[in-house]
Amino acid sequence: MTGEEKSMITPPPYMFMECLKNHAAAIGGSAKDGCGEFMAGGEEGTLEAFNCAACVCHQNFHRKVKVPQQVRGGAKKRFRTKFTKDQKEKMRRFAHKTGWKIYNAEDAEVRSFCEEIGVSKKVLKVWMHNHKGNNLPTAAA
Repeated sequence: MTGEEKSMITPPPYMFMECLKNHAAAIGGSAKDGCGEFMAGGEEGTLEAFNCAACVCHQNFHRKVKVPQQVRGGAKKRFRTKFTKDQKEKMRRFAHKTGWKIYNAEDAEVRSFCEEIGVSKKVLKVWMHNHKGNNLPTAAA
């Protein structure tokens, strides 16, 4: 695997912490080995990778902790559609014509309009919902 491929792999959403194996369970006691964090005992993809290099216990004996995923400084950003002035004007006219409710129009008419301006039906529906309070008169009615 090249360095570029390794950088494209995202780390797992969890890590294994201290070992919880009770080494004295057979004699009715309680004794932990003190291993603080799981370290793979072999190359990734091999059976040895499931055994801890420090305590030789299987990874299942180590406490599993979820690691929060970080994207762009910790906040996940959703995709935001950008519209041209022409698209906005056409959508405003279409919305005004349908009474700002997409279900007032025929399905074929909605599909045809969406293809014409290059947006999905869902995007048009969300745009109409977000702008129905701003239904100012159109420039060219």
